[in-house]
Amino acid sequence: MDEKPADGAQKVSLYSINDLKNATDDALAPYLTKLPFPYTFKQSHYYTDVRLAVGYAAVSIAATTFYADWKLGWDATKNYTAAACVLYFILNSFLTLWIWKSEAGKVFVGIREGKQKLTLKSSVKKHVPIYRLKVRYEAPSGKNWVDKEIEGRFSQWFNKAGYLQHAELKKWLANNIEVVGMADPQSKKEIEEPIPDEAVQTPIELHRGPVLETPSSGKGARKARRKA
Repeated sequence: MDEKPADGAQKVSLYSINDLKNATDDALAPYLTKLPFPYTFKQSHYYTDVRLAVGYAAVSIAATTFYADWKLGWDATKNYTAAACVLYFILNSFLTLWIWKSEAGKVFVGIREGKQKLTLKSSVKKHVPIYRLKVRYEAPSGKNWVDKEIEGRFSQWFNKAGYLQHAELKKWLANNIEVVGMADPQSKKEIEEPIPDEAVQTPIELHRGPVLETPSSGKGARKARRKA
């Protein structure tokens, strides 16, 4: 499990929670959009499209204002520049609210053939190597069939070299999201017993080697006492 994968996956720093999260987020869509029919989810890019549209509009306003000022001068464009600044501020404020309120951590929104909708939101806590995924699965009518949060340790699907093990991630998803398990029964099997919470506190501790005994503890201490 420590070997570099054959698919040329990029190595991730095991000491960066954000890098581990981002790599996991990026692996969700390729898997969920390739599930067998009729479970295949078509990814919706609505939230990303809105963000890009607002961002491009703000950049276009700034570029147009700069060009007009360069060609016509300040006196001829100052009123338009003032209006453009106000509009630019409004667009950026809207963009901030959109990312914070509407996107709100969404990493995947997909719709099945029958119009069932799967929404995944991911999050992590600082210095805690646990991946939290909020799962919402909706009926075509909009009624929530599933609304829960699942957790998993990054050590379950990242090896000690820092490479994501896709088979292990698929296994975790299939065992925790019912519709995914139905679509991919081969991945839905027993998961190895997770490491106890007290055993892992930070990414560094995920990969700490065995503790060596010293003369002051364990067998070394007993031998030293016998010699004394």
